[in-house]
This record gives sequence, structure tokens and C-alpha cells, in this order.
Amino acid sequence: MTRINGHYYQQGSSAREACSLEVTADGSVTLFDAEDNHLLDATLQDLDISSRLGNTPRFLTFPQGFRIETQDNDTVDQLVSHLTPHAFNNWLHILESKKRFVLATLIVVVAFVWAMFQYGAPAIANAGSKWVPQELVKLIGQQSLETLDEFYFSPTELPQEVQDRVTEHFRPLLADHAHLDLHVIFRSTEEKIPNAFALPDGTLIFTDAMVELATEDDELLAIAAHEVGHVQHRHSMRHMIQSSILAFMFAVIAGDISGTSELFLGLPVLLTELSYSREFEREADQYSFQWLRDNNKSPLLFANIMSRMENMIMCGDEQKDCTDLKDESTKWLDYFSTHPPTDERITKAINGDGT
Repeated sequence: MTRINGHYYQQGSSAREACSLEVTADGSVTLFDAEDNHLLDATLQDLDISSRLGNTPRFLTFPQGFRIETQDNDTVDQLVSHLTPHAFNNWLHILESKKRFVLATLIVVVAFVWAMFQYGAPAIANAGSKWVPQELVKLIGQQSLETLDEFYFSPTELPQEVQDRVTEHFRPLLADHAHLDLHVIFRSTEEKIPNAFALPDGTLIFTDAMVELATEDDELLAIAAHEVGHVQHRHSMRHMIQSSILAFMFAVIAGDISGTSELFLGLPVLLTELSYSREFEREADQYSFQWLRDNNKSPLLFANIMSRMENMIMCGDEQKDCTDLKDESTKWLDYFSTHPPTDERITKAINGDGT
């Protein structure tokens, strides 16, 4: 007779109780509680026995729903061999005990995860974004604007004639993209930082500070063309889908997330997301440069306003050259930025060919 010690769980309960199993030579199995009170009987063939994986606990499940957890793996192995004697009983345990197999598996898993992050998630998001119903895109845009208006934006302080003038100047750009249902709005922010961005539904938002920063309306047109690039390529929806995929993969890889796993797995996911964002910005930049060239305007318009915006953000003066402030220590911030380095974007605009 063989005896196995462990703990049992009743079906539908998480309560853990000490127990023991007695298995006779003919395969009869009897379950006892900690005080040797008889609980139930079965045969060895009736039990569902989990495969061995290292020294992790094994589970033996009775037809009645009782689940036995035990660390006595060697004894369970003997029972399994008695029940179904063949060479593949402990194949999983045998494989995971081989260092070469573990190393090869690790390489395959790392390669798969890298390929999913680098190619799989963007490809799925790009294809999936085209299937998102337009009604849902509009709803997301409307709710996003409502949230921004509640927590971040204030009503614009620009005179109505300035708003009308800028909107009118954008008319050729909007007309070229009538299928996107674009419309321009203006908002003020407490920080007075120049900014412009596009919502998924085609709403182009310009802050008062951005309008005031421009020395000519064509500079704002260059920024608007960049934001239209985001809408045209459905960057917002693609980013949402990619973030969901990465979050799912992170949860699968990390399992029961602890502080350590969150640090070491979360940081690569964060950097991957930032990388996607920078690629979206480069794609939108290129879209702006191409539209400007097609309409006999220079991409230098984009470079000029971007240069002034960086100077204002870095030293509070759009006319002052603050490039000397960007030393090696501040360049590290580029790795954690959702946008490419401004110097890179300006250089591409000056070259005029997107390279």
C-alpha cells in the first residue's frame, strides 16, 4: 500500500485542508482527512493526474470534484507508471530537466516575443484599425474631447477673426481630405505651451500658444498637415490596438505580476510603445512634407516653427538658441519621449526629402 500526503480542495471551494491518500496494489484509492476520517473512494484509473513540471506541486482530481495537491512527486510518478506504463509518462519533466532544451525553448520564446513586438503587433493593429466602425471612431473622438475639455483645456482666448483667418488658411488642406471629415478647433491651456494634435474622428486641436508662436499662417498649415497625417494613417486607433496587444502579452509573460517582474518586463513594453509613437510621428512628418511640396510650399515651414517651439520649451524664449543646453544627460530623455528628437525632425524638414 502506498500513502501520499497533501491537501485537498472541494469542488467550488478555495478552502485548503490537510489529507492523505492510500493506494493499494490493485489500484484502489481512499481519501482521508487530517484525522484519518474516511472521505471517499475511487480507483487509480478514475483520477486525473497532472503532468510533472520540476518540483511544482502535482494535482490529483477525483471524479467527485475533490482536488488533491501534493509535493510527493516521486510517489505520484510511481503511481502513474503503474497506471499507464510507457516511456512518455514524464516527458514534460524530462524535457525541462535538459539544459539544452530549456535554452532552445528560451531562445524560441524570446525570438517570438521580439517578433510580435516588432512586427506582429503593428501589423495586427494596422489591419485591425481599418475594421473599426466609423461610428466608434467618432464616439472615441467625442469622448476624448469631452475629457480634455473637463480636465485640461480652457476656452480659447483667440479673437474670432484670428480663428476664422487660420481656419480659412487651412481650407485647401481640409478640401484635399474631405473624406476624413476634418474640423479645426482652438483651445487654451494653463501652461501656455504650444501644442497641436488630432483626435481619431478628425478633430484638429490647436492651442492658443501654438497659434501665437507662428510667424505666418503657413507654419500652422505645416503643423496641420502633420496632424492630418495622423488621422489619415489612423495612428490613434492603431496605438490603442497595439497598446491592448502589448498589455495582453505582458500579462501572459509576467503571469502573477510582482514588483520585480513589473520593472523588468514593463520597461521594455514601455520603450516599445514609445518606439511605436515615434514611428507614427515620423510617418506624420513625412506626410506633412509631401503635402507641402505637392502644394508648392517648403517643409522649412515645419522646421522653423519646430525650432522655435523647442527653444521656448527649453529656455522660455522662442528667439534664443538653446541647443547648447541639450547636453549628453538631456539626450537620454529622447529614449523616453513619444516624439523623435526635434533635431532629427528639423534636419529631415530642411533636407526636404524625408531622409
